[in-house]
Amino acid sequence: MNVIWLILFMGLIGAVIGGVTNAVAIRMLFRPHVPRYIGSWRVPFTPGLIPKRKSELARQVGKIVDEHLLTPESIEQKLNEPEFRGEIEMVLQAEAKKWIHSDITVAELLKKAHFPNAGMHIEEQLNGWIDQKYTAIKDFYIDQTVKESLPAEWLDKAEEKIPDISAYILTKGADYFSSAEGRYRVKRMTEDFLAEWGKIGSMIQMVLGNTSLEDKIRPEIVKFLSSPGTKDLLDTMLKNEWDKVIEWKWADVLAHISDEKAIQKAKKFIAEQLDLETLLNKPLSAYAIPFEEKVTGVIIPELAAKGIEKAAKRIPSLMKKLKIADIVRGQIEAFSTERLEMIVLDITHRELKMITWLGALLGGIIGVFQAIIVMAFPV
Repeated sequence: MNVIWLILFMGLIGAVIGGVTNAVAIRMLFRPHVPRYIGSWRVPFTPGLIPKRKSELARQVGKIVDEHLLTPESIEQKLNEPEFRGEIEMVLQAEAKKWIHSDITVAELLKKAHFPNAGMHIEEQLNGWIDQKYTAIKDFYIDQTVKESLPAEWLDKAEEKIPDISAYILTKGADYFSSAEGRYRVKRMTEDFLAEWGKIGSMIQMVLGNTSLEDKIRPEIVKFLSSPGTKDLLDTMLKNEWDKVIEWKWADVLAHISDEKAIQKAKKFIAEQLDLETLLNKPLSAYAIPFEEKVTGVIIPELAAKGIEKAAKRIPSLMKKLKIADIVRGQIEAFSTERLEMIVLDITHRELKMITWLGALLGGIIGVFQAIIVMAFPV
């Protein structure tokens, strides 16, 4: 009976020693947090292992994260995953649709972007641009002829239109003199002519008898205007005048035009065509909805792909500039020892407890064996 109690007692003592030893060893990883001194002599194993090697631990963890965990290759691989690209596209498409269907006006959008009175500023910029362009164009072309300044194809097309212009003029002229208004005009002209000639005019009217001079002249005018010869004559005249016009210098042309009036007319014309007030007061959706399918289905996927591709190429240089190892080291060093202890214990609490119980088990087994050896070989 004494033998059994001895074995149990030795086993219990061994278990207590093993468990307490492991518990103390685990605690010494963190405690004490600061060095302990007796006079000027520092007590050994103070502070604990982790507080003592905190800087080295932070440096090693930062190095591991930088070289093995958060590497450019791993980030690039993540960026190139189809699922990640799909998520990026979905986010961009959702944001784009919000703006596309938004009721906010262009003016309100510009105001939110810190561009109040956008219409006035745009008009001022546009007027300034017109002033600059007018001056630049005038200075450039002032010593050139019309022929030198205009494209050859424009001049050729304009010259090709001369027969059409002459045909149009003659046709309209013949139609006019064939109309009631044309008859009345010729009648008035002949009456004025005969009145100016006095008696001679009366004699001419007597010679014509019942037929009026207008009835004689008007058909001849229409016949003249419809004649091919008249067409050729007018073509030649217009061609000669056109040849003179294209030899004009712009200096001579612009001498008859007021710069201020020309600029004002240009500004007025462009302002009327643009109608900035109407454009700016329309909702954004009025401009964006027609392009919704192209924006969400084509532009955004292309932008996402190109953006991810460019980001992936810049990751190595970006990570070098970020210095991930230094960031991690700085963050760990900034932790208080108490917080670092709490983090480690929260993660490894179960395992550390098992280590303590394992020490107790091994100590108990060793105590039992010691008891057996002592009884087997008594002194």
